[in-house]
Amino acid sequence: MNRKEIAIISIIIFLTVFAWIIFGIYHARITSTVSQKELRQVVPLTPTFDNDIIKKLKSREE
Repeated sequence: MNRKEIAIISIIIFLTVFAWIIFGIYHARITSTVSQKELRQVVPLTPTFDNDIIKKLKSREE
């Protein structure tokens, strides 16, 4: 094999891998869905702490 043939094979392999990755991402975006039931169950976490409960827990340790 000469350099030209190796370059052509390398380009073909690169394009094949690139297309495989793109189609994989496309397939994952199309097929993965979240149902309405699951969306209702998901609740955002609140970043606030109840200081009274934290004080009670600290007093339990002692």
